[in-house]
Amino acid sequence: MSSLIKTTSISESQNIFFKRYSKSRSNLVEFLMNYNNALDGQRSNNNRLEYLDFNTIPTLKTNSALEKHASTIYSDSGFKLIQSEIEEAVDNVTMVTMSNIGENEIFVVNDKFSKNLTVSYSTSFDSYACSCKMFGRIGLVCSHIFWVLRNKKMKLIPNELHGGRWLKSKFAKAVHCGFDDDIETFIVVDEMKQEYKDMHGDFYDIARLIEGDGDKIRAFRQIMAEGRKEVLGEGNVLSISEKRLMIENFYGSHVPSQIDVHPPNVVKTKGCGRRLSRLEKEMREMSKPGRKCGKCGEVGRHDSRNCDKIQEENNKKNRRNQC
Repeated sequence: MSSLIKTTSISESQNIFFKRYSKSRSNLVEFLMNYNNALDGQRSNNNRLEYLDFNTIPTLKTNSALEKHASTIYSDSGFKLIQSEIEEAVDNVTMVTMSNIGENEIFVVNDKFSKNLTVSYSTSFDSYACSCKMFGRIGLVCSHIFWVLRNKKMKLIPNELHGGRWLKSKFAKAVHCGFDDDIETFIVVDEMKQEYKDMHGDFYDIARLIEGDGDKIRAFRQIMAEGRKEVLGEGNVLSISEKRLMIENFYGSHVPSQIDVHPPNVVKTKGCGRRLSRLEKEMREMSKPGRKCGKCGEVGRHDSRNCDKIQEENNKKNRRNQC
Protein backbone atom coordinates (compact mmCIF):
# COMPACT_ATOMS: atom_id res chain seq x y z
CA MET A 1 0.00 0.00 0.00
CA SER A 2 2.91 2.39 0.59
CA SER A 3 3.83 2.23 -3.10
CA LEU A 4 0.24 3.04 -4.07
CA ILE A 5 0.07 6.02 -1.72
CA LYS A 6 3.38 7.48 -2.87
CA THR A 7 2.75 7.23 -6.61
CA THR A 8 1.91 10.46 -8.49
CA SER A 9 1.78 9.09 -12.04
CA ILE A 10 -1.89 10.03 -12.60
CA SER A 11 -1.47 13.64 -11.42
CA GLU A 12 1.79 14.00 -13.36
CA SER A 13 0.10 12.72 -16.51
CA GLN A 14 -2.72 15.26 -16.17
CA ASN A 15 -0.21 18.01 -15.41
CA ILE A 16 1.77 17.27 -18.58
CA PHE A 17 -1.45 17.16 -20.63
CA PHE A 18 -2.70 20.57 -19.44
CA LYS A 19 0.76 22.13 -19.86
CA ARG A 20 0.34 21.71 -23.63
CA TYR A 21 -2.58 24.15 -23.55
CA SER A 22 -1.57 26.59 -20.80
CA LYS A 23 1.05 29.28 -20.29
CA SER A 24 2.61 30.53 -17.06
CA ARG A 25 1.75 34.20 -17.75
CA SER A 26 -1.87 33.70 -18.82
CA ASN A 27 -4.58 35.70 -17.06
CA LEU A 28 -7.77 34.16 -15.70
CA VAL A 29 -9.74 34.48 -18.95
CA GLU A 30 -6.94 32.94 -21.04
CA PHE A 31 -6.60 30.13 -18.49
CA LEU A 32 -10.32 29.31 -18.71
CA MET A 33 -10.21 29.38 -22.52
CA ASN A 34 -7.14 27.11 -22.57
CA TYR A 35 -8.80 24.79 -20.05
CA ASN A 36 -11.90 24.53 -22.25
CA ASN A 37 -9.68 23.84 -25.27
CA ALA A 38 -7.99 21.01 -23.36
CA LEU A 39 -11.35 19.47 -22.46
CA ASP A 40 -12.52 19.83 -26.08
CA GLY A 41 -9.36 18.01 -27.17
CA GLN A 42 -10.10 15.14 -24.79
CA ARG A 43 -13.73 14.95 -25.94
CA SER A 44 -12.66 14.98 -29.58
CA ASN A 45 -10.20 12.14 -28.95
CA ASN A 46 -12.89 10.17 -27.09
CA ASN A 47 -15.36 10.67 -29.94
CA ARG A 48 -12.75 9.51 -32.43
CA LEU A 49 -12.10 6.37 -30.38
CA GLU A 50 -15.83 5.72 -30.07
CA TYR A 51 -16.23 6.04 -33.83
CA LEU A 52 -13.38 3.59 -34.41
CA ASP A 53 -14.81 1.14 -31.86
CA PHE A 54 -18.24 1.09 -33.49
CA ASN A 55 -17.04 1.06 -37.12
CA THR A 56 -13.87 -1.10 -37.01
CA ILE A 57 -14.18 -4.86 -37.50
CA PRO A 58 -11.45 -6.62 -35.44
CA THR A 59 -9.54 -9.63 -36.77
CA LEU A 60 -10.35 -12.89 -34.96
CA LYS A 61 -7.47 -15.26 -34.15
CA THR A 62 -9.38 -18.32 -32.90
CA ASN A 63 -12.59 -20.16 -33.74
CA SER A 64 -14.02 -19.54 -30.27
CA ALA A 65 -17.54 -18.10 -30.08
CA LEU A 66 -16.45 -16.23 -26.94
CA GLU A 67 -13.90 -14.25 -28.96
CA LYS A 68 -16.57 -13.32 -31.52
CA HIS A 69 -18.89 -12.15 -28.74
CA ALA A 70 -16.05 -10.18 -27.08
CA SER A 71 -15.39 -8.31 -30.35
CA THR A 72 -18.95 -6.96 -30.28
CA ILE A 73 -19.05 -5.68 -26.68
CA TYR A 74 -15.48 -4.55 -25.87
CA SER A 75 -13.65 -1.47 -27.10
CA ASP A 76 -10.64 -1.82 -29.36
CA SER A 77 -8.03 -1.64 -26.59
CA GLY A 78 -10.06 -3.89 -24.28
CA PHE A 79 -10.64 -6.49 -27.00
CA LYS A 80 -6.91 -6.77 -27.72
CA LEU A 81 -6.28 -7.67 -24.08
CA ILE A 82 -9.24 -10.05 -23.97
CA GLN A 83 -8.10 -11.68 -27.22
CA SER A 84 -4.68 -12.48 -25.76
CA GLU A 85 -6.37 -14.10 -22.74
CA ILE A 86 -8.61 -16.21 -25.00
CA GLU A 87 -5.58 -17.35 -27.02
CA GLU A 88 -3.85 -18.24 -23.77
CA ALA A 89 -6.87 -20.29 -22.67
CA VAL A 90 -6.94 -22.18 -25.98
CA ASP A 91 -3.21 -22.90 -26.26
CA ASN A 92 -1.68 -23.13 -22.78
CA VAL A 93 -4.29 -23.66 -20.05
CA THR A 94 -5.05 -27.24 -19.03
CA MET A 95 -7.19 -28.77 -16.27
CA VAL A 96 -5.57 -30.51 -13.30
CA THR A 97 -8.55 -31.52 -11.14
CA MET A 98 -12.27 -30.81 -10.87
CA SER A 99 -14.42 -31.25 -7.73
CA ASN A 100 -17.80 -30.25 -6.29
CA ILE A 101 -18.08 -28.62 -2.87
CA GLY A 102 -21.71 -27.94 -2.05
CA GLU A 103 -23.13 -25.61 -4.68
CA ASN A 104 -19.66 -24.69 -5.99
CA GLU A 105 -17.69 -26.33 -8.77
CA ILE A 106 -13.94 -26.08 -8.18
CA PHE A 107 -11.58 -26.24 -11.18
CA VAL A 108 -7.81 -26.39 -10.69
CA VAL A 109 -6.07 -25.36 -13.93
CA ASN A 110 -2.45 -25.03 -14.98
CA ASP A 111 -1.23 -22.05 -17.07
CA LYS A 112 1.87 -21.37 -19.18
CA PHE A 113 3.93 -20.53 -16.08
CA SER A 114 3.20 -24.01 -14.67
CA LYS A 115 1.20 -22.50 -11.83
CA ASN A 116 -1.94 -24.15 -10.46
CA LEU A 117 -4.81 -21.69 -10.05
CA THR A 118 -8.31 -22.30 -8.71
CA VAL A 119 -11.47 -21.22 -10.53
CA SER A 120 -14.74 -21.58 -8.62
CA TYR A 121 -18.21 -21.51 -10.19
CA SER A 122 -21.24 -20.92 -8.00
CA THR A 123 -24.30 -22.67 -9.44
CA SER A 124 -26.70 -20.78 -7.17
CA PHE A 125 -25.43 -17.29 -8.05
CA ASP A 126 -24.15 -18.20 -11.54
CA SER A 127 -20.85 -16.40 -10.82
CA TYR A 128 -17.17 -17.11 -11.47
CA ALA A 129 -14.09 -16.32 -9.38
CA CYS A 130 -10.40 -17.00 -9.97
CA SER A 131 -7.54 -17.03 -7.49
CA CYS A 132 -5.42 -14.78 -9.80
CA LYS A 133 -7.83 -11.87 -9.06
CA MET A 134 -7.37 -10.38 -12.55
CA PHE A 135 -11.04 -9.46 -12.95
CA GLY A 136 -11.07 -7.70 -9.60
CA ARG A 137 -7.88 -5.76 -10.36
CA ILE A 138 -8.43 -4.48 -13.91
CA GLY A 139 -11.93 -5.66 -14.85
CA LEU A 140 -10.86 -8.17 -17.54
CA VAL A 141 -11.61 -11.88 -17.61
CA CYS A 142 -8.50 -14.04 -17.19
CA SER A 143 -7.52 -17.02 -19.33
CA HIS A 144 -8.40 -19.43 -16.51
CA ILE A 145 -12.06 -18.37 -16.42
CA PHE A 146 -12.16 -18.43 -20.23
CA TRP A 147 -11.00 -22.06 -20.11
CA VAL A 148 -13.87 -22.91 -17.75
CA LEU A 149 -16.34 -21.09 -20.03
CA ARG A 150 -15.07 -23.09 -23.04
CA ASN A 151 -15.27 -26.28 -21.01
CA LYS A 152 -18.94 -25.50 -20.28
CA LYS A 153 -19.60 -24.87 -24.00
CA MET A 154 -20.50 -21.24 -23.35
CA LYS A 155 -20.91 -19.09 -26.46
CA LEU A 156 -21.55 -15.75 -24.73
CA ILE A 157 -19.58 -14.04 -21.96
CA PRO A 158 -21.84 -13.71 -18.87
CA ASN A 159 -23.02 -10.19 -18.02
CA GLU A 160 -21.33 -10.17 -14.60
CA LEU A 161 -17.95 -10.72 -16.32
CA HIS A 162 -18.19 -7.83 -18.78
CA GLY A 163 -16.57 -5.07 -16.72
CA GLY A 164 -17.93 -1.58 -17.42
CA ARG A 165 -14.53 0.04 -17.97
CA TRP A 166 -13.75 -1.74 -21.25
CA LEU A 167 -17.18 -1.82 -22.91
CA LYS A 168 -18.28 0.12 -26.00
CA SER A 169 -20.12 2.79 -24.05
CA LYS A 170 -19.73 6.37 -22.92
CA PHE A 171 -16.27 7.16 -21.53
CA ALA A 172 -17.36 9.75 -18.95
CA LYS A 173 -19.73 8.63 -16.19
CA ALA A 174 -21.15 10.53 -13.24
CA VAL A 175 -18.90 10.05 -10.22
CA HIS A 176 -21.48 10.88 -7.56
CA CYS A 177 -24.08 8.46 -8.97
CA GLY A 178 -21.86 5.37 -9.07
CA PHE A 179 -22.34 2.52 -11.54
CA ASP A 180 -25.73 0.93 -11.88
CA ASP A 181 -26.40 -1.33 -14.85
CA ASP A 182 -30.14 -1.39 -14.13
CA ILE A 183 -30.55 2.32 -14.95
CA GLU A 184 -31.28 3.02 -18.59
CA THR A 185 -28.75 5.63 -19.72
CA PHE A 186 -30.21 6.52 -23.11
CA ILE A 187 -33.73 7.53 -22.08
CA VAL A 188 -33.26 11.17 -23.07
CA VAL A 189 -31.30 11.82 -26.26
CA ASP A 190 -29.55 15.18 -26.57
CA GLU A 191 -30.03 16.17 -30.21
CA MET A 192 -27.12 18.63 -30.13
CA LYS A 193 -24.68 16.01 -28.83
CA GLN A 194 -25.99 13.48 -31.34
CA GLU A 195 -25.47 15.95 -34.21
CA TYR A 196 -21.96 16.67 -32.90
CA LYS A 197 -21.10 12.94 -32.81
CA ASP A 198 -22.56 12.44 -36.30
CA MET A 199 -20.43 15.33 -37.57
CA HIS A 200 -17.30 13.66 -36.16
CA GLY A 201 -18.29 10.38 -37.74
CA ASP A 202 -18.86 11.98 -41.16
CA PHE A 203 -15.50 13.75 -40.98
CA TYR A 204 -13.50 10.61 -40.15
CA ASP A 205 -15.45 8.61 -42.72
CA ILE A 206 -14.58 11.11 -45.50
CA ALA A 207 -10.95 11.32 -44.30
CA ARG A 208 -10.70 7.53 -44.51
CA LEU A 209 -12.19 7.44 -48.01
CA ILE A 210 -9.92 10.13 -49.53
CA GLU A 211 -6.71 8.98 -47.84
CA GLY A 212 -3.86 8.90 -50.38
CA ASP A 213 -5.65 11.04 -53.03
CA GLY A 214 -3.96 14.47 -53.05
CA ASP A 215 -6.53 16.19 -55.32
CA LYS A 216 -9.48 15.12 -53.21
CA ILE A 217 -7.67 16.09 -49.99
CA ARG A 218 -6.92 19.61 -51.28
CA ALA A 219 -10.52 19.99 -52.52
CA PHE A 220 -11.90 18.85 -49.18
CA ARG A 221 -9.64 21.27 -47.28
CA GLN A 222 -10.80 24.15 -49.48
CA ILE A 223 -14.43 23.24 -48.80
CA MET A 224 -13.72 23.17 -45.05
CA ALA A 225 -11.98 26.58 -45.21
CA GLU A 226 -14.93 28.15 -47.04
CA GLY A 227 -17.38 26.55 -44.62
CA ARG A 228 -15.39 27.84 -41.66
CA LYS A 229 -15.54 31.41 -42.96
CA GLU A 230 -19.26 31.11 -43.61
CA VAL A 231 -20.18 29.49 -40.27
CA LEU A 232 -17.79 31.34 -37.92
CA GLY A 233 -17.81 34.64 -39.81
CA GLU A 234 -14.02 34.83 -40.04
CA GLY A 235 -12.56 37.66 -42.10
CA ASN A 236 -15.16 40.24 -40.95
CA VAL A 237 -13.63 43.29 -39.24
CA LEU A 238 -15.53 44.28 -36.10
CA SER A 239 -15.92 47.89 -35.00
CA ILE A 240 -14.79 49.13 -31.59
CA SER A 241 -18.34 49.10 -30.22
CA GLU A 242 -18.92 45.55 -31.49
CA LYS A 243 -15.67 44.36 -29.93
CA ARG A 244 -16.58 46.00 -26.62
CA LEU A 245 -20.06 44.44 -26.72
CA MET A 246 -18.54 41.01 -27.47
CA ILE A 247 -16.11 41.32 -24.53
CA GLU A 248 -18.88 42.46 -22.19
CA ASN A 249 -21.05 39.51 -23.22
CA PHE A 250 -18.12 37.16 -22.63
CA TYR A 251 -17.39 38.53 -19.14
CA GLY A 252 -21.07 38.96 -18.28
CA SER A 253 -20.59 42.53 -16.99
CA HIS A 254 -20.32 46.10 -18.33
CA VAL A 255 -17.43 48.53 -18.13
CA PRO A 256 -17.97 50.84 -15.11
CA SER A 257 -18.12 54.58 -15.70
CA GLN A 258 -15.84 55.30 -12.73
CA ILE A 259 -12.77 53.17 -11.99
CA ASP A 260 -11.76 53.09 -8.32
CA VAL A 261 -9.09 50.38 -8.47
CA HIS A 262 -5.85 51.48 -10.18
CA PRO A 263 -2.50 49.78 -10.71
CA PRO A 264 -0.01 50.27 -7.88
CA ASN A 265 2.67 52.94 -8.14
CA VAL A 266 5.97 51.86 -9.64
CA VAL A 267 8.71 51.78 -7.00
CA LYS A 268 12.45 51.48 -7.41
CA THR A 269 13.68 48.12 -6.27
CA LYS A 270 17.16 46.99 -5.31
CA GLY A 271 19.62 47.13 -8.18
CA CYS A 272 17.79 49.67 -10.33
CA GLY A 273 19.03 53.20 -11.15
CA ARG A 274 22.15 54.53 -12.84
CA ARG A 275 25.70 53.67 -11.82
CA LEU A 276 27.65 56.20 -9.73
CA SER A 277 31.23 57.24 -10.35
CA ARG A 278 33.92 56.88 -7.68
CA LEU A 279 33.81 60.60 -6.89
CA GLU A 280 30.06 60.57 -6.51
CA LYS A 281 30.28 57.55 -4.22
CA GLU A 282 32.85 59.33 -2.01
CA MET A 283 30.73 62.46 -1.87
CA ARG A 284 27.69 60.40 -0.91
CA GLU A 285 29.70 58.67 1.84
CA MET A 286 30.98 62.03 3.15
CA SER A 287 27.42 63.41 3.30
CA LYS A 288 26.34 60.56 5.61
CA PRO A 289 26.69 61.23 9.38
CA GLY A 290 29.56 59.47 11.13
CA ARG A 291 29.23 56.76 13.74
CA LYS A 292 31.18 55.96 16.88
CA CYS A 293 33.65 53.08 16.71
CA GLY A 294 33.26 50.56 19.52
CA LYS A 295 37.03 49.88 19.66
CA CYS A 296 38.77 53.24 19.54
CA GLY A 297 35.82 55.42 20.61
CA GLU A 298 36.24 57.90 17.74
CA VAL A 299 33.42 59.12 15.48
CA GLY A 300 34.28 58.38 11.88
CA ARG A 301 33.60 56.20 8.85
CA HIS A 302 34.66 52.88 10.34
CA ASP A 303 33.64 50.35 12.99
CA SER A 304 35.35 47.84 15.30
CA ARG A 305 35.82 45.28 12.49
CA ASN A 306 38.06 47.48 10.34
CA CYS A 307 39.36 49.89 13.01
CA ASP A 308 42.96 48.57 12.93
CA LYS A 309 43.12 48.85 9.16
CA ILE A 310 41.85 52.44 9.19
CA GLN A 311 44.25 53.40 11.99
CA GLU A 312 47.20 51.92 10.10
CA GLU A 313 46.28 53.86 6.95
CA ASN A 314 45.95 57.07 8.94
CA ASN A 315 49.41 56.51 10.50
CA LYS A 316 50.92 55.96 7.04
CA LYS A 317 49.39 59.23 5.83
CA ASN A 318 50.74 61.09 8.87
CA ARG A 319 54.28 59.73 8.36
CA ARG A 320 54.08 60.56 4.67
CA ASN A 321 53.05 64.15 5.48
CA GLN A 322 55.86 64.57 8.04
CA CYS A 323 58.44 63.55 5.48
